[in-house]
Amino acid sequence: MTMGTRLRWSASAVCVCFLWTSIGRADDESKKDCAAAFANAQRLMRAGKLLDAEKKLLLCGGPQCPAAMHPDCERWLSSVEASTPTVVVHVSSTLGPLTKDVRFSVDGGDTVPVDGRAIGVDPGAHELTVEATGYWTATKPFVVSEGEKLHSEVVALTPLAPLPTNDSRARPTPSAPTEAVRVESHVPRLTLPIVIISSGAALAGISAVYFGVRARADDRQLANCTPDCSQAAVDHVKREYLWTNLSIGLAAAGITTAALLFLIHGHSAKQPTTALLGIGVGTTGFGPMATGTF
Repeated sequence: MTMGTRLRWSASAVCVCFLWTSIGRADDESKKDCAAAFANAQRLMRAGKLLDAEKKLLLCGGPQCPAAMHPDCERWLSSVEASTPTVVVHVSSTLGPLTKDVRFSVDGGDTVPVDGRAIGVDPGAHELTVEATGYWTATKPFVVSEGEKLHSEVVALTPLAPLPTNDSRARPTPSAPTEAVRVESHVPRLTLPIVIISSGAALAGISAVYFGVRARADDRQLANCTPDCSQAAVDHVKREYLWTNLSIGLAAAGITTAALLFLIHGHSAKQPTTALLGIGVGTTGFGPMATGTF
């Protein structure tokens, strides 16, 4: 055997060894991926993540994974496919049904066209987003149950531009310059709750004065008979002091609550409003008009 032949045989042997080692390493990585897919699929099914579980089951049930996994993965895959809900989206507007250039997404995922076909989603609550050229984007929450098929969701879109109308009286057409007027809304600050709470606080204050005077007078009488005062007289004075303290507490709470309501209501009553005043043609004929938020 010549030197060149020996070199060619040596090079071939090195290539075969390298190829065999690479195949063994790839086979080990494939087995790890299959085992991970087998375990993760079960975890995802228990968590209700059926779409992700389906991807793992397709992997562990494929030819690249050991045959021992195939029966369980195929059985679980059939169960997941039967339990995965499907949704069909229908879109309409004030101009009629929409069929072109309409797209939607679920939970902020990939945007797909509205073509009447059902898509699979996980069971539970979701948010549907629908968009179309020339219309405002609409969002709508919905809930699907496990195993629910062809769940229908109808979304109505609003055009960006106002709809044309043939009735000129439907919308007032200003024929004179309009002027923005700032209008202060005067709302009475003394509302019924404030009056009731203030009255209750006043009654509690009167009660505190009454029981306080009585308790003080009876207490002086006890000082004259001490230590031969009866227990009933002592208890009576204690009750009068108790009612005095309770009345003082109620009066203080009522005054504080009424003051807070007075301040809060007064702040909201000072909210200004803006109106547009002018002359034009309205639904009742020609005359002055006022538009704005009141």
